[in-house]
This record gives sequence, C-alpha cells and structure tokens, in this order.
Amino acid sequence: MGLKVIDNFLPKELFDSLKHAVESVTQPWYPYEKIDHELVNLIDKDQRKLYGFSCDVVKYKPPYMYERFPCTALAYTFHQKVKDEYGYRKVIRCRLDRTSYRGETVTLFGPHIDLEGDDTTTVFHLTTCNGPTIIYNEKSEGVLKYVEGIDDSIKFVPEMDLTVMESVDAVENRLIMFDGDQVHSGSCATDVAHRVVINSNFVTGEKFSERYE
Repeated sequence: MGLKVIDNFLPKELFDSLKHAVESVTQPWYPYEKIDHELVNLIDKDQRKLYGFSCDVVKYKPPYMYERFPCTALAYTFHQKVKDEYGYRKVIRCRLDRTSYRGETVTLFGPHIDLEGDDTTTVFHLTTCNGPTIIYNEKSEGVLKYVEGIDDSIKFVPEMDLTVMESVDAVENRLIMFDGDQVHSGSCATDVAHRVVINSNFVTGEKFSERYE
C-alpha cells in the first residue's frame, strides 16, 4: 500500500459528531503507561513518557467485536467508509489514543508496529496540533525480536537505525494509512491540551481468512 494521507476524510457533520462523542465526558479513558519502549525494565524513566490514555473500541482478540462506548456507532461508520473505499473486510483492532501536554518540547514516543500480521494501520486525527505522526522507512521484517509486547498488541522495536520517511502533521479529519509492518511513532503536542487519534488496523478478506478466522 505504501503511505497514504487523505484530508477531510469524513463529511464535516459526521466528523464533528465523532469528535464530540470521543471528547464527551461520558467517554471513558484508561491510563496507558507503557507508551515508549525505553520504559521497559528501566528504573530511570523520562517522566514525560510515563502516561497516556487509551480506550479499546475493538479489542485485538476473536471475535474482534466492538465494545459499547459513546463513540462506538460513529467509529463503526468511520470504519465502514474505510472498508468500502479500500476493500477491507474486517477491523481487527481499534483504540482511541490521547496524549496530553507535558512541557514546551514536543515529546516523541517510541518506534513500534501495532500488530504482527498482514494488516493496514490507520491513524485518524481528531485534533489539529503540532504533534506529528512519524512514519519511518524501515519495516519490521528482519527484526529478530521485539523488546516487549502489550496484550499481544503493540510491539516495540528494539534499538535500530531508523530514517524518517515522513513527518505527517496532525490535522483534524486527516487519515493516515500505511502497511502494518511500517515502523512508526506518535507524539504529544505543546500547543493544545490533548492530542487525540483513532488508531485502527484493517485486513482484507483473504488475510482475515488466512490468519484470523
């Protein structure tokens, strides 16, 4: 697939409704501490990287069903548009991610891949801010081991030389799509209180039948 960046992916009314649901006071968020591979098994930690918040809308385990949250119906509609336009069959994982302001320097989190499979990863920005998504040229193929996985999901990439393919600005209603084995990283911003994205993983019917059914 390569890297795709699609602006104004959703119609404005649908985007506004989805953003409102995700940012509503009734949407739960859960602490998600291990958002950087440097934190694994280390005593001295950069305190700015110790916290983030997330919510699993589709958990990465069979039967890959949607959880019930205020944003679920709208997230499903968003996913359906991606599936219809790009030929995917199934969302096998979806997580809301929220990082918060933590100083005057943009904090870049650890390089990783989301899953070990033939998926397409998407990052859908709900916030316009100065916290980019970084896509690296390197892929996970050939990496002998990962530092640590979390709930069979995110895989941290061990120390390796990485070169930036593109630093994609965070613009609301912007969809970023790339191969699931493409190493990437997120960040927090300095010009807003919170940076919010919807991180999803899609597979085709063929890949779903081969690996997930």
